[in-house]
Amino acid sequence: MRGASLESTQEPATAGSAVPAIGLADLCWFAGISLLGAALRLFAIEQWSFDAAEAVTYRAVTQPFVGGADGFVDSVQRYYPLGFSGLRYLLDVGVLPGFGEGWMRLPFAFFGCLLVPLLSLLARPMFGRGVAFLAAGLVAVHPGHINASQSADPVVCAVTLMVAAAIARRGGWRAVGWFLLVCAGGCHPLGWLGGLGLFYVVSTGRLLARTPQLVWWILGLHAVVLVPAGIEGFGLLVVLLALVALGLRSFAADGAPVRRLALAALFPLAAGGAWWWFDRSASEDAVLVALPAVAVMACWSAVQFYQSIQSGTEQGALQRPSVTRLLAAAPAIMLLGELLTASFFYFMIYGGGRPPWRDVRDEVLAALKPGQKIEVVAARGCDVMRVYLRPGHWYGPPDPPQPDADPHPGIRVSLLSEDLDAARDRLQEPGVWLVLQRQEWQALLAAEGGAELVQGFVVEKVWSCPQPTGDDPLYLLRRGPT
Repeated sequence: MRGASLESTQEPATAGSAVPAIGLADLCWFAGISLLGAALRLFAIEQWSFDAAEAVTYRAVTQPFVGGADGFVDSVQRYYPLGFSGLRYLLDVGVLPGFGEGWMRLPFAFFGCLLVPLLSLLARPMFGRGVAFLAAGLVAVHPGHINASQSADPVVCAVTLMVAAAIARRGGWRAVGWFLLVCAGGCHPLGWLGGLGLFYVVSTGRLLARTPQLVWWILGLHAVVLVPAGIEGFGLLVVLLALVALGLRSFAADGAPVRRLALAALFPLAAGGAWWWFDRSASEDAVLVALPAVAVMACWSAVQFYQSIQSGTEQGALQRPSVTRLLAAAPAIMLLGELLTASFFYFMIYGGGRPPWRDVRDEVLAALKPGQKIEVVAARGCDVMRVYLRPGHWYGPPDPPQPDADPHPGIRVSLLSEDLDAARDRLQEPGVWLVLQRQEWQALLAAEGGAELVQGFVVEKVWSCPQPTGDDPLYLLRRGPT
């Protein structure tokens, strides 16, 4: 039973040190946790609709590589092109046979599956088998990472590559480590910070002692912005146990690696906090990049608690070993139980955490009559509706150029302008469709002149979209004939 125990042997995290031998029991646990993580990431992967981030990926792999303002090299994604270019290559050579949800997400799910065993390999030499297996199990059932693995978003590739880079660096393969770090940064900008932070975790440097305290306070203040997003993204118990690890660092022999883990998490969280002021979706990426470090910290706390209770039992301070063993494992059980429950809700209640944009497409196309032209106006879901209603929207112009080369001439998808005066003429055309989430619909009604602007619209259908913060239904409205 030693392979399944939370007992942990502590070893220094020096680069190039040997990794302890893995026994048969350890190997079975390692394989079982990895298979569990893979099963959860592949389950129902094709069932969820694309979301806004995946629409960006779809655009990046279907637009021409060059071509002015409509080309990939002139888009924001050119600054982190590796994930998009790799997916484009797989689609071009036929490894992925189509642009469906399942096929486009499959490479990213592969990287998500790899993180589970890699995190175990990263943590085991520094903190022992208990922390390694518990951290791998935490990530295997973590709903936030499952969601990211089931999304065609290169940030999940960056997380796996930066952990692999830290493992390579610790093993003494510096060139391989730097190469993998470059690949992580090429998948997402936060991959640079997350990877450098993990490099520090596996090093023996003294960055904490050499850096003025004011710098850490400034970084910490930026990270505070993401506290609500962090509690929701990491999980409340994960955050609490990670904070306990940070508080206990001065009383433990392995306090230095724990402090370095906190620093590794602080880098992407501080950057995400600063980025959040310009892009509110940055919080999700920052939390995901910080997840490996935070997960190991939380698991270290759980194992320390287990060892303390077991030590008291062996010294005779506590009686009834079976009861105290259960008490000792309580933090780990609650931790995994919270995440398993959240993952169950993710699959069974929250529908993958995505609005049913694909159902909106089906409803619109079902109402489309032969020869009829339609226009769909949407806000955050504009590009998603373009993916579903105009899948060739971003393709380059034909060669030679042809007049009226629109691949979907009867269907238009437009962005709802924040300037209501600019949106007025478009929304007042008869037969126009309006696709909005509840918050967008309420904001439109609350805006000055917004209620007047949507007069004449009738609700065609409403799709419930339950989320952890409450239901966020999706509305499909249509202007009747005037």
